[in-house]
Amino acid sequence: MDPEQSSTEPTANPDALDDAFLALRDRDRRFALYFLLEHETASVAELADVVTAWSHAADGGVIEPQCRNQRYRRLLQTHVPKLADVGVVAHDEEADRVSLAPCPEPIRELAARACAAETGS
Repeated sequence: MDPEQSSTEPTANPDALDDAFLALRDRDRRFALYFLLEHETASVAELADVVTAWSHAADGGVIEPQCRNQRYRRLLQTHVPKLADVGVVAHDEEADRVSLAPCPEPIRELAARACAAETGS
């Protein structure tokens, strides 16, 4: 391919995009990422509260404490590490804080578009 025509090439590594799609495949991970796109950082406990509330918003039912606790454990043990593995977030385990990482713009764009499509905003 002619180097001058490289403007049509993807701007992100295809493996990074595969990782991003895999990371965003789970709704709890998407919800956590949506919150971080707006707030940049949060504790795992805050993410558990937000993800639980957003997940139950449609049914209008009462959220039981064990439901929130289960989400907290899944975020801590599965979802946050997965997002960190693909470089979308950074997790400071000592401070129990999760922050949006300086990930490639196409991955941020993908997450922002997914948020707009899923939340209507």
